Amino acid sequence: MSRDVVNAVLRAHDGRFVGDGVHAPDLERILKQISTWRDWFGAWAATGARYEDLAGEAAAARAQVTAGEFYWLACLYYHYAQFLWFHDPDMRASGQRRKAELYNSAAPLLDPPAERVEIVHGPWRIPGFLRLPPAPGPVPCVVLLGGLESTKEESRRFEEMCTQRGMATMAFDGPGQGEMFSQVRFRPDIESFTSAVIDYLGTRHEIDAQRMGILGRSLGGYLAVRSAAFDHRLRACVAWGALNDLRHWDHIPELTRAGFVHIAGLKDQSEAREFYDEAVSLQGIAEQIACPLYVLHGAQDTVLPGDHVERLRAATRHVPQDIVIEPDGNHCCHNLYPIVRPRMADWLAKTLGVVGR
Repeated sequence: MSRDVVNAVLRAHDGRFVGDGVHAPDLERILKQISTWRDWFGAWAATGARYEDLAGEAAAARAQVTAGEFYWLACLYYHYAQFLWFHDPDMRASGQRRKAELYNSAAPLLDPPAERVEIVHGPWRIPGFLRLPPAPGPVPCVVLLGGLESTKEESRRFEEMCTQRGMATMAFDGPGQGEMFSQVRFRPDIESFTSAVIDYLGTRHEIDAQRMGILGRSLGGYLAVRSAAFDHRLRACVAWGALNDLRHWDHIPELTRAGFVHIAGLKDQSEAREFYDEAVSLQGIAEQIACPLYVLHGAQDTVLPGDHVERLRAATRHVPQDIVIEPDGNHCCHNLYPIVRPRMADWLAKTLGVVGR
């Protein structure tokens, strides 16, 4: 694969890496090591391994805060090693395993700590992390959904925007995502998994079950709207990127299409197109949403065209809407992350009734 693939990934996701916590000097060094796409995994993984060694040294010195930070950075860099790495499933799976293992090491050392939970849902165990703010409870909680390439371990920065504002967060992997991939591939009924998570949150005395919201990024934006449409216990919904369906299949970047094939366990793009024609659609579903909706979309998005916003706006016009289209924004407005992410957290806090934060 040529350098053109690398350039296309960087254009689509410019800002995402740093916005999620990658340090800019590290990113610069990593990109210098990448000539073509085949170099991608190794460059990221080598940096992840370096931070893992540093974390071990810090832990041995009983520097727990530093150890937690370094374990999490190692996790994040392994996440980006396997990012869009669909042509080599075994190597991708190895990156996923290391990412999960490293986050498990980091989780109890973070501030606030991330509590690992596993929620039984039918034959599956849904892995997730609950983080509670340093505030008297019960507190509102925001359920966080990843997308095609974002999983529960990647959401730390946004989680902390929420906890700083007095809200708990619950990030989990759904079908086809992260650790759940080995249990169940992507399937249409994400709402049943979300509802199982909400059921669990309702058992936690720290959580105000009357003030729960949901946010999803990219494909997760679709999943969030779908979940809110089916489960009216959710009182706020953020679509971090608007997606109604995949009927624009031919215009989706090649690596992203490969990702959709992968997460559903399909054999090729022809089979994937047929599957997703029915598996991903908000037609007749978005209309059922009953809570306020915030939509963030970039006008320069090369993955999801802007007509998704207008279709979602029309389908949900019966609920309070905040529709934000950033003229210079790329996919999920990652290139504007310092501005758009705090605003989403502010909207969630206001909508869920957090006062003075």
